[in-house]
Amino acid sequence: MKLKIAQVIGLNTDQKAAQAASAVRDDSTFLAVLELISDDAFTKGRATLSEIEDFYFESEGGAGEKLTATFKEFEEKFSGEEDFSLGLAVISGKILYLIGKGQVEVNLKRKDKLLSLLSVGTPSQSTAKQQACLISGFLEDGDKLLISTKSFITFLGSELEKSLDLPIESFEEEIESKIGASELDNQGLAALTVAITEEDTEISPLSPREEVSLVEQNTSEDSAKKISLPVKAIASYAFRLSKWLKTYFPKSDRGRLILAVVLLLIIASGIGYKYKLSRDREKQTQFSELLQQAKDDFNSAKGIASLNPTDAKNKLDTAQDKVNKALVLKPKDQEALSFKNQIEQDSAGILQQSSVFDFPVFLDMDLVKKNFQATQMSLSGGKLLLLDPGVKTLAVVDLAKKSNQILAGSEKLGEASFASINGEFSFVYSQDKGILKVDIANSKLTTVAKKDSDWGDIKDIYGFAGNVYLLDSGKNMIWKYLPAAEGYSDKREYLSKETKVDLSGTLRMQIESSVYVLKNGGEILRFTKGNKDNFSYSGLPSGVKDPKSIFTSSDTDNLYLLDSGNSRLLILTKTGSYKGQITGAKFGISTDLAVDEKNKKVYLLDGSKIYTADLK
Repeated sequence: MKLKIAQVIGLNTDQKAAQAASAVRDDSTFLAVLELISDDAFTKGRATLSEIEDFYFESEGGAGEKLTATFKEFEEKFSGEEDFSLGLAVISGKILYLIGKGQVEVNLKRKDKLLSLLSVGTPSQSTAKQQACLISGFLEDGDKLLISTKSFITFLGSELEKSLDLPIESFEEEIESKIGASELDNQGLAALTVAITEEDTEISPLSPREEVSLVEQNTSEDSAKKISLPVKAIASYAFRLSKWLKTYFPKSDRGRLILAVVLLLIIASGIGYKYKLSRDREKQTQFSELLQQAKDDFNSAKGIASLNPTDAKNKLDTAQDKVNKALVLKPKDQEALSFKNQIEQDSAGILQQSSVFDFPVFLDMDLVKKNFQATQMSLSGGKLLLLDPGVKTLAVVDLAKKSNQILAGSEKLGEASFASINGEFSFVYSQDKGILKVDIANSKLTTVAKKDSDWGDIKDIYGFAGNVYLLDSGKNMIWKYLPAAEGYSDKREYLSKETKVDLSGTLRMQIESSVYVLKNGGEILRFTKGNKDNFSYSGLPSGVKDPKSIFTSSDTDNLYLLDSGNSRLLILTKTGSYKGQITGAKFGISTDLAVDEKNKKVYLLDGSKIYTADLK
């Protein structure tokens, strides 16, 4: 992209200043508009803009991350100042990133439409109460971008769109002349306008033979001036040939026929050579376009990797496809081969992929009780709950203290199959005793519900907000029990009457504000308030294979899937969009997981041992 920038700044005083700044470094363009009301506002504002510009370019990470960090840096500098408005933008490749707070606006003129991209702050809204958020999008050839104070938009009024139609070279002079003619006091006027055009196509020097073809296409304008040296040579040769033909033209029919064939061969060779030159030029043009498009898509993928991993993956896939097509045209081109290698090297970072090779043992449950074996575990309030369904032993582990406690044995638990922890209580599903509740503080056991003939094939239990949920694949139902004055209520159907769902083949259930159910083929069902809700995978590098468990909670931002068939931990949004993945051998053999996002730890269960891995 080729950018042209103009800025307009109105009258400033020591108490109120509106300023603008722009800078280009490392193929990124940094833009800022600031309005400040304070003592020594002009000097303070100018110095601060210079500082945050340096802060942005010296920061690490993607453009969006750096811009967000830069905005936070400014807010910290002016944490005691409420009377400021700030709009920041970065253009990296074709991507525009915006963030703002206070009386600032960003408008985009695209063809015949004027679009408001960012409008924050109203006269009645306190700057301190506003929440700044980062937005991004793609720019196009011919776009005009205006970043300004709200006062600037008010000043232009109905002439805003007309002003944006001005050539970028005239914008500053025209607008400043209007400001000067208004003879008004300081109004907090500052603006940056950016005109976006595609970069000019680079034309490589022509070979002498290519020059002939090019000249032939242009001779209609001025043939005498545009004939190049090779064309003159050809014309001279043709003249000498015609004289020779007059002298030595064959008299016999056979001789004339042979000469005609020779001339036809010469003409055909010339036409073939010209066609080859044309095809070579087309091939070179197509190759250059594909390679440039691949580079643009690759840079876009890097720019939005942390903001939108799904779109980043799509851009990366497109870049790989286009560079491969370019290499079909020119298989030995070193620039294309080098670029393909760069894509392969940077793909893991763009796709938020990492690998773990060291999985330290956090705790060996065999030390808690001999031959302790578990296949599932539950996490709540910094405590892990594990049930050994073989010897019917329930144990809890305090992660911070790394201490453990046995809560109950077979006599109390009966034929216990599944367990879940919720705050200071654990809940157990027992095939013969029903649903049990164990107080972790004193190991006191009470009954939530006795064995029920209406139950089918129970696959999991979960405690959430004091309620207890049973996943029943046999009856295609999730049963719900609520705390009551004396114990718990009778079972209720969590799923609404309108919700028809197949729960066969279910493996695990997790609950936050919604209920998530994992099926053995990798499908995840999501329910909110008893109704089926939206959940679908998007942007995965590869399909899910032989999943073992999922984890999410009201304390996590993400949903985690233990994809054992691919030996990886998938990190997803709570609606299924891909955010990243961690690969490692233990992810392929563990049966369950728990994630502590606050301390960036993943806990994996493999038989009697609990392993840890760092969450990237």
